[in-house]
Amino acid sequence: MEQKQLKTLIGVAMVGLGLFQAGSFALQSDWLPMVLGLLYAAIGTAYLWAEVYTAGQ
Repeated sequence: MEQKQLKTLIGVAMVGLGLFQAGSFALQSDWLPMVLGLLYAAIGTAYLWAEVYTAGQ
């Protein structure tokens, strides 16, 4: 697999898992894990920006 595609897949998986965690814990009104899931999604977004978007320029 090409390096850029692998980094994109990792970033998208991080964002997806973080949003899934945040959503599932929000339904249970468990706020700390929800916030941690949002933080994980934000880290995944930053990873995508740093490793995929800016690396291509």
